[in-house]
Amino acid sequence: MNAGMTDARWEPGHVRLDDIVRGVGYEFSGRCTTAIAERPDDVPALLAAAETEAGLGRWVVCFVCYEAGEAFEPAVATGRLHPLLPLAWFTSYSERCVVPAVEPPDSGRLVDNVTRAHGGAWYQQGVERVRTAIEAGDVYQVNLTDRVRCVLAAPVVDLYRAMATTQGGSYNALIEFGHAAIVSASPELFVRLEGDTITTRPMKGTRRRHGRPEADRLVAEELLTSEKDCAENVMIVDLLRNDLSRLSVPGGVSTPELFQVERYETVWQMTSTVKARLRPDIGLVDVFSAAFPCGSVTGAPKIAAMHAIAALEPTPRGLYCGTIGLLEPATPGGRGSSTWSVAIRTAVVDATTGAVEFGAGGGITYDSDPAAEDDELESKTAVLRGARLAFSLFETLRLDAAGVHELDRHLNRLTTSAEFFGYPCDAAAIAQKVALLAPTSTLHRLRITLDRAGRVLLEAFAVDAAASPVRLAVAESTIRSDDPFLCHKTTNRTVYDAARAAHPQADDVLLVNERGEVVETTIANVLYRLGGRWYTPPLTSGGLPGIGREVLVERGVVTERVLLAHQLDECDELEVVSALRGRRRAERLLG
Repeated sequence: MNAGMTDARWEPGHVRLDDIVRGVGYEFSGRCTTAIAERPDDVPALLAAAETEAGLGRWVVCFVCYEAGEAFEPAVATGRLHPLLPLAWFTSYSERCVVPAVEPPDSGRLVDNVTRAHGGAWYQQGVERVRTAIEAGDVYQVNLTDRVRCVLAAPVVDLYRAMATTQGGSYNALIEFGHAAIVSASPELFVRLEGDTITTRPMKGTRRRHGRPEADRLVAEELLTSEKDCAENVMIVDLLRNDLSRLSVPGGVSTPELFQVERYETVWQMTSTVKARLRPDIGLVDVFSAAFPCGSVTGAPKIAAMHAIAALEPTPRGLYCGTIGLLEPATPGGRGSSTWSVAIRTAVVDATTGAVEFGAGGGITYDSDPAAEDDELESKTAVLRGARLAFSLFETLRLDAAGVHELDRHLNRLTTSAEFFGYPCDAAAIAQKVALLAPTSTLHRLRITLDRAGRVLLEAFAVDAAASPVRLAVAESTIRSDDPFLCHKTTNRTVYDAARAAHPQADDVLLVNERGEVVETTIANVLYRLGGRWYTPPLTSGGLPGIGREVLVERGVVTERVLLAHQLDECDELEVVSALRGRRRAERLLG
């Protein structure tokens, strides 16, 4: 073990941990000791040294890479090391400062050139190979992973802020060195040691969230009732119960929570909780010897699954699927408290080139469908691909001589969006503020903006005369029908702005989803007439549940019906509708 400051590369610069759920962050000062382990044999000594540092009343930030597992089980040795990181590292500090949790960055592009290292075809072939191994009786489940690679296009702290707030979990970490940086937005607890209790909360079972609230609830219910996912989850629970029984007093292992479905911004996750009462002689090295790596990122049986992983995955995982921990100050010789994440949703950045590596994968069982497993992997990369910038929710209302129109409908939509994104929203208080506004002799646009902290801004703007007919272009790029930012009205208008910029000759642009269905324009819903009847695309095609559209559907004026983009020429008439301007005639631009 290389203890002390003999290698300046591993002196950390900025180190920060954030618990987005509780709204707190931690920064550290008064650096005391830094140590690294570059060989498996040195890892137990590094963990013991970290425990000693905590016993001196210090705060210790530590990470352990996945490949360090061979320090505790030589049979799984691969000889592969990550090119940027040692097997394990820690730095101790004399002080910890509690600060507010990070907020999303304000603006700017975060990453470019996002690609899969091995790709969907390789991953689906790997799923089939795992199924063959299961059929042969070699394993029950294998956690198979791929890497996503991209190039950093912003300061690394902005990537961290975006990933942490997008994931919205409890175990976020930014560790910056001169040549590399670790950006982790993990929602998963590996172990929490507190007194004589050890707790682990494995995650098994994932679904991509749907932007439409009703569909999103169905997604969560489907996960909770999925026999495959519940079986996968309980298989890992049994593995971890067995791991913790090696540390526990007789009869001290319990499972207080099974199959809890948790909501995160991009995915639903199924978790369970396993606890054990520790024997008095158990220390940190014993915990790692019994339980590392976490069974949720290996499979079962653990050793056989790790052999399968080594045979299937051509590159080392590095910190991905390892752990990041914080040891709290303890009395000398006493057992201190510490919290360790499973380092999923984790990126390693090469500070020299800006190259970013991000791991994602899932547990494969015999019932796994290769295409569905690949889609689950893609859903887990959304925290990187779709890492969000700061955004607010807003509503645009019509204000004229009759006052404010359809306030209740707008507030219902705003409340639904606030609940989806986890924003505080007091609709009654907003209604009281709006009630103070006087009618206007000319048409005005009333904008209600709600930010992440629940702050409300009301603004009114005079409205210019609108073009008639509205000249519509058709976007070349497709959108996802379940994209939350297209199902809710937010200030994140990247997709809309790009569509408008690509068609400067048009007044507005028709958006088309992944199935070739017309969705909406960038500022309005679409109406079309066929055979004497008026229709509008259904919300299952995607897009915003517009207030003007909602009123027309409820009154039976228009009927929901799918419209494919190639059917636009068959329409007798086109219109657009919004709460602000009502119905307006439209025509499609050709060429």
